[in-house]
Amino acid sequence: MILHTVSRSPFSSFALSDCVKQLGDDDLVLLLNDAVIASAANTDIQGKLLQLHESKRLFVLKPDVDARAIEAKCGKLIDYSEFVALTVQCKSQLSWF
Repeated sequence: MILHTVSRSPFSSFALSDCVKQLGDDDLVLLLNDAVIASAANTDIQGKLLQLHESKRLFVLKPDVDARAIEAKCGKLIDYSEFVALTVQCKSQLSWF
């Protein structure tokens, strides 16, 4: 199980779309920094994000959502301690920029 962390907005980078193409069946995705915008905006990969949300594999860092004054429409909002717990739970981590 890999924790994929995405930090760039889907409007400024292909990191998120490239990430979802490479996901394994049990991999998790964490949106942080500007990538949290994808949890609130309509994007071309919204369907895939909703699938990840429904399978409880999409996480969104709440402090980054709050800092951007947006409302996440998909993904489980987590704090920093839950972020650390995800890194411990997963075998490895892959960052997408």
